[in-house]
Amino acid sequence: MVRTTATISPDLRDNHKIVSERALHNLIKKLSSIIKEKRQSSHPDHLNAEWTKITLIVPLLEGLGWDKSTDIAYQFGPSNQEGHLDLILKCQTPIGVHARTIYEPPPQNMQNPQIKNGLKQCEEKKAPYFIWTNGDYWQFFSLALTNAPLHQICLTEIADDPSLLDRLLIIKKEAFILHPEKFNKILNEKSDLTALPHAWATILKDHQKDLLHVFRKVLKNAEVGDEDIVQFLKTFKPDHQPPQTKSQIWFSDPGKWKQLIDSHESHYRLARWFFRTSYYRKLGEYLINENYRPWTKDSTWRHVGLPNGAPERKKIDHAMFLFEEWGFIEESADEKYCRVEECVPYLKQLLEKSS
Repeated sequence: MVRTTATISPDLRDNHKIVSERALHNLIKKLSSIIKEKRQSSHPDHLNAEWTKITLIVPLLEGLGWDKSTDIAYQFGPSNQEGHLDLILKCQTPIGVHARTIYEPPPQNMQNPQIKNGLKQCEEKKAPYFIWTNGDYWQFFSLALTNAPLHQICLTEIADDPSLLDRLLIIKKEAFILHPEKFNKILNEKSDLTALPHAWATILKDHQKDLLHVFRKVLKNAEVGDEDIVQFLKTFKPDHQPPQTKSQIWFSDPGKWKQLIDSHESHYRLARWFFRTSYYRKLGEYLINENYRPWTKDSTWRHVGLPNGAPERKKIDHAMFLFEEWGFIEESADEKYCRVEECVPYLKQLLEKSS
């Protein structure tokens, strides 16, 4: 008898990975909703570090593959002590975890007593890695890196932007156990960039007038107020890389168009700023105009208030790209661009709200 061995095709493995990450993202959205709801609670006294551990931390670790019965060791001691290890993830290279309340802001540097003491306790427990978390913000540290940079992720931001999920997979059990050295590798890759977000936060706080002067110079006659510019700058979060103009989510449906009008989530605010500004606005105004007609790409410059020349080509191309990505325009069979009729009422509201 010939014994055959079943093999899993790459397609099935990729599909399993997609399903697994989708389930993790759904869990993160659920935890994010809890965090947002409890932060608005009028009775926050019961939301201590123990609540954070039971309600937010352990469920997320389970979602990342750690079994709460066999992989997670609960540490008992003075929970109010700076850097006290509340949990240890058990494996060949253990990870110590320090829990705080959801109201506590994350540490800004390695000199924070919670980080220093947490690393010291990890050394005593022979755990080479350390996590500080308030359930929403998760910071990762390594004993092997004396000047370890802050590697931080935020669950409420991942819930809004799934593209950030990869940053959390640093502690996914299966990957971590197979390649624990990647933990240090990822921290090292960030070391040269960690100063940038903090520098940006400082610039935004202390040099706002200078930034406004630069934007005014570039925008020239565009009707954009100082407050709108400052709000746009604030969409560049200090704890992760600035959002790209290309969104990670497709928006071509009424639900997303409606959210574009008034949602406070960062990707909607950023897109809203573009659509209400300069030549982007001009294109939007043409789409809702009663004299609108389908047009060729080469004639877009007529509708966006820019001259027909090579220096302006990138601006025109980006305006077209953004409107296509959001599903406001589409290319017809005769190679002309036309508006998507269903979006017109939403586009009108968007432009009228800022006029």
